[in-house]
Amino acid sequence: MENIIDKEASAKEDVSLMLAAKAGDLDAFSFLVKKHQNSLMNFFRRSGVYIDVEDIAQETFLKLYRARSSYEAKAKFTTFLYLIARQVMIDHFRKQERKAQLLQKYGEEVPQFEAPKEDDGESDEIMAALATLTPALRETIVLVIMQGMSYQDAAEILGVPLGTVKSRVSVGLGRLKAYFLKLGK
Repeated sequence: MENIIDKEASAKEDVSLMLAAKAGDLDAFSFLVKKHQNSLMNFFRRSGVYIDVEDIAQETFLKLYRARSSYEAKAKFTTFLYLIARQVMIDHFRKQERKAQLLQKYGEEVPQFEAPKEDDGESDEIMAALATLTPALRETIVLVIMQGMSYQDAAEILGVPLGTVKSRVSVGLGRLKAYFLKLGK
């Protein structure tokens, strides 16, 4: 019960801070960045971004700053933030793909997968298991299970119906369970 109250208070604080940032309060925006930067970088890592995590987190906050004038407190602040973060991540993957195609075209060796640069506290087994999921399943599992978002918030961020999120979580967890059973864990 306490955890729910804490989350609600935190969510209200985020909205207040973002509205203050919208009005020009740079300290409020700075506090939002400090409060959410680690969870945002974890979101990117868990979603398969290992290189340039700090850069794309910074780009996300830059886009958030630019979008502050259009912010409306209709949904949770984190929904607004992760909508931006997801788009930045998609753009990052597109750039990586274009870069890989360009390198292949010119005959250079292209790495097939990004590998984590450092131990970020996530189990290698968990990261390997997540890598077996399709991108849609993976990002849904990351948002709902690993980032602790509600199904409704994840549906808004992903731009899919609530039932699709529930289905993806069920299928994704089933595949993760099968993966670990196969390993004998």
